[in-house]
Amino acid sequence: MKNKELFNDTVKILVNAYLNNSLVQGNCHACAVGNIIAAKMNIKYDRDLKWMGCQVAWPQVFVTVSFEIAQVRRPWNLTGPAKEQINATGYSWQELAQIEYAFERAPWAKTQEERMFNGLMAVVEALSQIHEMDENTKSATKGLFLKD
Repeated sequence: MKNKELFNDTVKILVNAYLNNSLVQGNCHACAVGNIIAAKMNIKYDRDLKWMGCQVAWPQVFVTVSFEIAQVRRPWNLTGPAKEQINATGYSWQELAQIEYAFERAPWAKTQEERMFNGLMAVVEALSQIHEMDENTKSATKGLFLKD
């Protein structure tokens, strides 16, 4: 597996976000990428799941609108706060864009919780490509997101 420490840290962040209900599709503060950046930069959330004391800048570089197929990519905007937020994660902007696209474009479901779960399963698939993980690790990782 490529960069196991980064993989484990990312999964821990996403499991905590999911179990604490601070993971929301369509919210750049609280989506998969938003949670990764917030955790890596020690950014706290307010009660509306918005970052406190920090503007969200990373969507200036890439953003996925859930009802559109194409992802908007603007790599020339990888400067200032957007660059700082992306670099804090340990992933390239392209890898984060892959994670975000997987999360936002996951299959719809009957409930919001099912939709978040589908998004996380898609993120695990993206992480398995990024980190070149084996099937056993991927399967075990998916099991971490099961709620009691």
